[in-house]
Amino acid sequence: MISMADTLLAIPFSIPILGEAFTSVGNPLIISTLEFFVQVGVTKEESKDLDIPLHSPSLRHAIESCLKSRGISGKFSISSNIEEKTERDFLGAASLLFLSGMEGAESAVPVLLSRVEGKSFITLARALTSISGGFVVCRRGEGLISLEGGIDASVHLRIRHKGRAVQRVLNSFSESFPELASPLWHLLGHLVLEGGKAIRENNAPTLGKLISLEGALTHSLGLTRLRDLNRVARLRPSYGGKAICSEVFMGELILAPKETLPLPSYDRFRFASSGVREVGSS
Repeated sequence: MISMADTLLAIPFSIPILGEAFTSVGNPLIISTLEFFVQVGVTKEESKDLDIPLHSPSLRHAIESCLKSRGISGKFSISSNIEEKTERDFLGAASLLFLSGMEGAESAVPVLLSRVEGKSFITLARALTSISGGFVVCRRGEGLISLEGGIDASVHLRIRHKGRAVQRVLNSFSESFPELASPLWHLLGHLVLEGGKAIRENNAPTLGKLISLEGALTHSLGLTRLRDLNRVARLRPSYGGKAICSEVFMGELILAPKETLPLPSYDRFRFASSGVREVGSS
């Protein structure tokens, strides 16, 4: 007789704030959780083997290695009202790592993150951020650091679940301008670190300027469209905004005072400090 264990989790949506377009050149990124929680059901059937329902092969392999190293086996099923494959992988990774006791196991994170890259790296970094909650700075191979502080502002989002082949564009720029590429990647990396400083100081206007600066540089590299930047500039008042560009999704992000009403087709959220929590079991 196979035993069953059901757990219901509330997982906060997490979003890259800075740096998501430049992780392939070794730069850090900042991710934050939002006050938007998705309920996820996790069912485990006892088995000596390990079977987890993740779509991405590299992400699945990384999570399997982590779970096996912690002595975890079984056949897992994960259910939610989300259909998009990458977002299901995000929710699945967050669920499995949370239930494995990854919360508070910072020493295992650098190895885990070193096993993925590109789209899977951002998905995994988002999942780990959702476990911890709040703002996190992350770099591949170095792990996560939680940023003490917060931003007293709202974030306005329009997301399209269709990513961009970012690394191809960055490689093309490096080949065309080899003397410019390395200093530019270095500058963009420092921009993320300045963003972390602004978060620690609860400085929304400075963070907004950094978001806008990154958006302008991303556009100048040919990663985003001018009409996207123009759309972001329509929101008033705001601290700043950009077109999001990553291998996971595209869209727009605007940082604004809490009372600012969203544009049509945008959603408005507050930043959240809490992470994944268990809300039921049977």
